Amino acid sequence: MSLSAEYCSDKTGDRGGGGGVALAHQRRLIRGLLVWATLLTLGLATSITLHFIHRESPAPYKRQNEDNVNQSQDKGIPLMEFYPDWNDSNMVEKLQWNTLDQDFINIKGKEQLSVNKFGQYFLYLQVTLASHEKANHTITVESKNRQVILEGLINGSKLSTVFMAKGISLNSGDILTVTCKPKAKIQASETYLGVIKLN
Repeated sequence: MSLSAEYCSDKTGDRGGGGGVALAHQRRLIRGLLVWATLLTLGLATSITLHFIHRESPAPYKRQNEDNVNQSQDKGIPLMEFYPDWNDSNMVEKLQWNTLDQDFINIKGKEQLSVNKFGQYFLYLQVTLASHEKANHTITVESKNRQVILEGLINGSKLSTVFMAKGISLNSGDILTVTCKPKAKIQASETYLGVIKLN
């Protein structure tokens, strides 16, 4: 069964002839645009996939942070970062720390960080719990002389990381401790304590 030319011309809007050619041309343009949009979408998807697959792995946190300490000392900023001294599988209550820079004499120690020089300090702390820890935990930085300096709550059902910071005046002989109550497994690679001596 075939349609007459008059019927086709009425249905395609051809009032003066040549409408069939215009319709065919529009269809070719639409097909071309669809092919072009498909190619752009595939290219974008490939680019995003490659971005996540071929991401450079970060340097181990100790080496990376060691570079940060060296850069800050080159600029004259008295910065010290303390790194966890425990395994991810350990249940920890009192956090113990290692230092990379033994020349930073203002604060030293492991479980108890002893302040050796009076001054204004900026303390910052990040603690990340193991992903299976579901209970609420309180992270506290305490000073022997001032009691609680920083306190943060990790809601086990929603969050696994807490970041806290504060500027504070510390006296020589003061002792700082960081605790996690109740005991928990803490990810060492995502936990750190930093101290900057302001003056």
